[in-house]
Amino acid sequence: MAYINVSAPTSNAIIQIHTGTISTTSSGYIIPALQDITLNNSAGQFNWTQLDVFANLTVSTPATNSISANLVLDSTTFFAGTSGVPGLFDLSNDATLVYFRVYFNGRGVGSKYVSGSGYITNLAPTVNPTAPVWVSPIQISVDGDFTAATVS
Repeated sequence: MAYINVSAPTSNAIIQIHTGTISTTSSGYIIPALQDITLNNSAGQFNWTQLDVFANLTVSTPATNSISANLVLDSTTFFAGTSGVPGLFDLSNDATLVYFRVYFNGRGVGSKYVSGSGYITNLAPTVNPTAPVWVSPIQISVDGDFTAATVS
């Protein structure tokens, strides 16, 4: 068994976004200062009971996929954007479809990632006297399936 270690400087977990398809590890931009990342693949199910069966019956329904993270805000990627891609605030506010890759252990050759497209949502910047930098949750509500791949 090989654990996925993200503690080395070149093997960080990364979210890359672009408003066009992502063809290389340098397309679009990397969301900086991530504190955590969660990929959620929640396969749906429909349950029912029948009078002639003493158990619930279940069938699968389409999955609801999402990516959530927390980040320390950077004024460029939050407001202005970079590499021809608007900032996170505008992408969310304008409901712009984004393409993403979530790299599990850096962007080097052989690194694993999950990709797809979706919409940025759930931005909620907050600051307070004991945490004097702006932080925010972010979610990408995935439009369709996740696709797993390897950097070549």
